[in-house]
Amino acid sequence: MESGKYLYYGPVAGFISAIFEAIMFYLFDIAASLPPGYQFTAIGSRLLHISGFYGTLYGMLLHFVVGTVVGIVAALISYYVIALRIKTVKSGLFIGILAGFLVLLVFSLPVNILLLHLYVYEKYYLPSTAFYYSMHIFYGAVWGIFLGYFISRQRKLS
Repeated sequence: MESGKYLYYGPVAGFISAIFEAIMFYLFDIAASLPPGYQFTAIGSRLLHISGFYGTLYGMLLHFVVGTVVGIVAALISYYVIALRIKTVKSGLFIGILAGFLVLLVFSLPVNILLLHLYVYEKYYLPSTAFYYSMHIFYGAVWGIFLGYFISRQRKLS
């Protein structure tokens, strides 16, 4: 497959994965009796200095932008490192889980600890911390599944 189509589908899969991840965050907040969208509100207030509804909205939009950018970077890496190139849904699942784990270690932990101070010093407790960190693996798995689906579908049409 040519790199242009592969690199087009990477950010699309990243955006879709960010939506799925946001839904899971909201469901967790509701199940844990936390204010719905707590994480997005914290992002909006701490990074953008906007509070209330608009802080939550802009925090969620920033989450979608970051998810899309991560989709681009992960697609670049997985395309140019031949052993990590996704060709099927199954390979996408495994490579996506690896990508999610790497995003957690390289990007998310430093941002959360150094910029947001989320899940470390706040009112989040151990189950929510484990949930939050596992969501990066979930994001990667969904990203890989969608990218694998788009790639395998494109190959069948060719």
